[in-house]
Amino acid sequence: MGPLSRAKLLAWLPVLRLSACASMNKSQCLSANWYAIGVEDGARGKPLEYLGNHRRACAEYGVAPDAQRYQAGRDAGLQSFCTNDRGYAIGRAGQGRPTVCPESLAANFDAGYGDGRQRYDLTRRLDSVHEQMRQCKAALKAGIQNPRERAREAEQLEQALAQLPGC
Repeated sequence: MGPLSRAKLLAWLPVLRLSACASMNKSQCLSANWYAIGVEDGARGKPLEYLGNHRRACAEYGVAPDAQRYQAGRDAGLQSFCTNDRGYAIGRAGQGRPTVCPESLAANFDAGYGDGRQRYDLTRRLDSVHEQMRQCKAALKAGIQNPRERAREAEQLEQALAQLPGC
C-alpha cells in the first residue's frame, strides 16, 4: 500500500469507526417505530441504557427517541428474553448472567441460567479430565522405563478417572 492510499485510509478510519458503531442509520432514525425498536432490543436482552446508543445515533439527524414507547416495547421484548430456556442457553454457553430481567421474570430466567451454567461448568471440568487422561495414556503408551514414573502416571490416570461425575 502506497503512502497516498495509506493516508486516505487513515483519514477515513474515524468515519468508518463511527458508522460501524452507530446503532441506527439516518433512514432508521427518521422512520423509527420506537416501540418496535424497544421490542427488538428487549428480545435481545439489551439493557435500558442501550437507548443512549440510539439517542446518540439519531441526534445527528435531529431525531430524539420516544423513551416511553421504547421502554414499553423493551418491556414486551423482555418477556421473550427472560425465559427459563433462554437463561439455560446463556448459562450453557458460559456467558455472564445478564441483569435485565424484571423481578417478575427473573426467578424463572435465573433457574434456567443456573442449570445451564452448572452444565457448562461440568462440561469444562469433564473436558479437563479427559485431557489429563489423554496425556497420561500417551505417556504410558510411549513406554516409561522408570517404574516410579510409570506408577506416578498410572496414579494420575486413576485420579483423573475419580474426578468424573458419578465415579
